[in-house]
Amino acid sequence: MKIAVLGGDGFIGWPTCLHLSDAGHDVHIIDNLSRRWIDTELGVQSLTPMDSIQERTRIWYQETGRRIHFHLIDLASDYEIFKGWLRKERPDAIVHFAEQRAAPYSMKSDRHKNYTVNNNVNATHNVLNALVETGVDAHLVHLGTMGVYGYSTVGAAIPEGYLPVGIDTMSGRRRSRKSSIPPILARSTT
Repeated sequence: MKIAVLGGDGFIGWPTCLHLSDAGHDVHIIDNLSRRWIDTELGVQSLTPMDSIQERTRIWYQETGRRIHFHLIDLASDYEIFKGWLRKERPDAIVHFAEQRAAPYSMKSDRHKNYTVNNNVNATHNVLNALVETGVDAHLVHLGTMGVYGYSTVGAAIPEGYLPVGIDTMSGRRRSRKSSIPPILARSTT
């Protein structure tokens, strides 16, 4: 299968790429490398040395003979470029990890909140829209935590697990249910 890993340079994305490539899949990373410049901005670095994505893919090919392709595309702002890539490559599956990952970063300032929401929400919207517009019928797996980042001002912990919610039905009745936090999203291809 041809599989696109969005955010494939990240903490979860890179090992996913290695696993999928090792299993024989044609892996394409799409990433804007924001993890790297956020770490630079914060003056932090990975506990283990982290080579450039170009060096990582070069070493992987040298060691295994398998290529992992890298495409520098910002999903939140390079919609036409991504749509063109999608139309040309037509992946069978997309694994979407391309979200700003750290809740504390998203709460540092208005600029950080705006970046996080723009990056995470627009990227996901652009992926979904591009799939529709190109007619690419790819399986989509989206793992992210955008639903809980960017807005806390009360100093409370970010909720996880299941929370009770009330929903008004079309007839005006109130129904209770439990909702997962962060939300779990799925797409059927049938």
